[in-house]
Amino acid sequence: MNTHFDHIINEELLTRYVLGETNAEENAMIEKWLEASPENRKILQHHKTLIDMVSLSKMDIDNEWPSFKTKLKPQAKEIKFERSENKLSYRYLAIAASVAILIGLSVYFVFYFNNRPQNLMAESKDKVMDVVLADGSNISLNRNSTLEYPESFGKRNRHVKLKGEAFFKVAHDAAKPFVVETETFTVTVLGTEFFVSSVEGQSQQVYVQSGKVKCEHKTTGETIILNAGEKFTFGSQETVAEKPSEEEMNQFAWKTARLIFVDEKMTDITNTINSTYGCKIELKGNINNCILTVNFEDLTLDGVLNVLQTILDAKITKKAKSIEISGQGC
Repeated sequence: MNTHFDHIINEELLTRYVLGETNAEENAMIEKWLEASPENRKILQHHKTLIDMVSLSKMDIDNEWPSFKTKLKPQAKEIKFERSENKLSYRYLAIAASVAILIGLSVYFVFYFNNRPQNLMAESKDKVMDVVLADGSNISLNRNSTLEYPESFGKRNRHVKLKGEAFFKVAHDAAKPFVVETETFTVTVLGTEFFVSSVEGQSQQVYVQSGKVKCEHKTTGETIILNAGEKFTFGSQETVAEKPSEEEMNQFAWKTARLIFVDEKMTDITNTINSTYGCKIELKGNINNCILTVNFEDLTLDGVLNVLQTILDAKITKKAKSIEISGQGC
């Protein structure tokens, strides 16, 4: 504090000034001190902010101070005023000490939060994105999905948050369960490969490719254990695992690169292709009435279009933001 005045400007005096309990002589001295330096005005503002924090904490200064005043040693010196000497009480020392405590806590929390592992955010946007975590786990994010994860994992578990769709290939660690949290449910594993689909407005699903996982609904507490080859849809009538058909596996084709259609309408086929490859196929003419049985495996979008063009004797026209398939039908 500034001491170039007849009396010492200290925490006690500033505390009473902020609380409006100083006399005219003290007010004049503090105002003169404030005019002397912009730094002094900053000190007062900072002090007022800390006192507001004490007030918000709802600490009972008068009752709580005696129980711990012996443990604290406020360094503020008593200010000598003939007309106000008897008005000083431990209440002001208590507030000053509380301010000191808050300063110490603020330093601690700044240090703590600046040095703890930072959370990172992966956003796939319009492309499938691969992410490697600190433990060696690999995650593939489908388009328009986000994954929040830490730079390094703690000692108890490995926790990530997902919005959208992702394929998880989790590194095995029996001591640290891997937890995927979505807005609706959580999936807990030790080490396995599985898909999670948590897209707003669509079915909330988990499909296990290998290993075993535990799924739990965050609101209802609905829990189920899934083994390899099993799928579960939250909100279904029965809490039972399912064995998905080959056609149902098409929803994971963005990762598996495998599409199977059996007696499917051309309109449904193109909808699935659009979802898998992130494209926009439009059908023109009678071709939308065709029903096909066809498989696509490990093909690029151009490869898929070439197959359709051959089967349907169709015309493929690529535009700026869409692909047009036209023909006379089947």
